[in-house]
Amino acid sequence: MKTEGLVTRLFRNWPAKILSVAAALLLLVFHDITRLEERFLTIPLEVVLNEELMPAAPYPTEVRVRLRGDSEEVFRIAETDLRAYVDLRTVTAEGDYRVPVRIERSLGTVSTIEMQVDPESISLILEEKLLKSVVVAASTSGRPPSGYELVQTIMTPSSVELEGPRNRVEPIESVTTEDIDLSTRREDFTERVRIARPDPLVRFPGGDIVEIRGIVEEQVVLQTFEPIEILVTGLDQGLRLSQDLPTGLIRVQVRQIDLESLDPGELQLQVDASRVQEVGSIRLPVQPLVPPGFVVLRYEPTSVVLLIEEET
Repeated sequence: MKTEGLVTRLFRNWPAKILSVAAALLLLVFHDITRLEERFLTIPLEVVLNEELMPAAPYPTEVRVRLRGDSEEVFRIAETDLRAYVDLRTVTAEGDYRVPVRIERSLGTVSTIEMQVDPESISLILEEKLLKSVVVAASTSGRPPSGYELVQTIMTPSSVELEGPRNRVEPIESVTTEDIDLSTRREDFTERVRIARPDPLVRFPGGDIVEIRGIVEEQVVLQTFEPIEILVTGLDQGLRLSQDLPTGLIRVQVRQIDLESLDPGELQLQVDASRVQEVGSIRLPVQPLVPPGFVVLRYEPTSVVLLIEEET
């Protein structure tokens, strides 16, 4: 009789009791949901390959990871605690492959945190890895100041090795350095510069730094000046020339900087007539007169005939 009374009391008003239990369960679930937190991290994507193949086309280098779980645990995880990678070590043939992105947790991270990665998989085109030696050339911008010139560049090393997918490396015959500005160079210089990468998928296994020695010299030019009058000096007061003299020319070698400051009147052809004592004709040598730094290569005429008469 007591047992029947217990059962009767247990099922008395059972709809209300079921609703109460359901409400309690909903409150519990809602409480747990309010404690969950979402967070997004962006981390590098690592591609693991065998030693014979390389990616031959651009691919995502980062992935987005969604974390969901207890707020305290979610915010305890840093980007460095996770590793995103695709594993293609078993692939040995060239081709187009689609592989899943895997997430690896570091020791100490909470395993109950829910994680989802975007994208979940990526496509990779793989080609045979090619190693090739190519020449390095200097890339320059601007010009040395007026009067100076870059006459030589010496590269150390003069060639480097490229490594990359076969179809990307095969066409490359040479590479260049990053630009070297010449606009202030008045003397020799030595610099370490980086090699410009010819293709994002090509790398320099031995390093991408070279040393350049530039030889800068003062610019030397060859210049011909004409016409230049021939001046006669030293003629006695009682004598004079009875004819007009021809004009001549002077060809010189000179630094550009000296040429730019030249006054044309500083170049002369001169005849010394101080030893002429009487009227008549006489052939005398012509001498060029130039400022310091000018090297005379040729001049004309080298001599002239003077016709001398008395001053009237």
